[in-house]
Amino acid sequence: MNQYIKRFTSIADFLGEVLGSNTEIILHDLTNYEHSIVHIINGHISGRKIGDSITDLVLDFMITESKGNKQFICNYNSKTIGDKLLYSSTYFIRDEKNNIVGALCLNSDYYDVKKSLSFLTSLLPNYVDDKILTLNNIKENLNSNPQEVTVNKIDAIINQFDVIPTRMTTEEKTEVITALNDCGIFNIRGSVQEVANKLHMSEPSIYRYIKKIKNKN
Repeated sequence: MNQYIKRFTSIADFLGEVLGSNTEIILHDLTNYEHSIVHIINGHISGRKIGDSITDLVLDFMITESKGNKQFICNYNSKTIGDKLLYSSTYFIRDEKNNIVGALCLNSDYYDVKKSLSFLTSLLPNYVDDKILTLNNIKENLNSNPQEVTVNKIDAIINQFDVIPTRMTTEEKTEVITALNDCGIFNIRGSVQEVANKLHMSEPSIYRYIKKIKNKN
């Protein structure tokens, strides 16, 4: 655990005492994507544990905000592997050079609260809840399987293009591989093989693209 993350362990423990058993609190060390979770409280909520991997939202943030100054994202919806809907917030930990090196994440399970609220609102026919959690507005998948995180991210980036992989030009494949490289996908074991399968390319070809992109940068 690096020094920047270590400073937040006592804060995580403090939040665990304050927020109780319905909120999962996780510290991610983003110098190791594949085994980023280094501290966890109430892991029963998402079923994750120490040594599990980074999530898709944090990977997205590494692309879109890593060079900016945004410090946190609050009040978004996430879901577990079993499609349990959660209410989440993430605080990004930066080093002295402003690089994101870790994240403190809160994931709250309000299922029992919602059941009680549903009963109460059934007595109020004119009540409308404009913050109902649905699977249509999920921003983060709390998945402990790095391979599935990799596949989801690859699919998300490929789907941004209007052409199927077998018909992609060299320039389009370069854009896809550049985006994957920028978000650190290739730091996860087995990712080159997954990308090769998705793009219908050989693994040596993917490595050549990566080398070319890094040399250009």
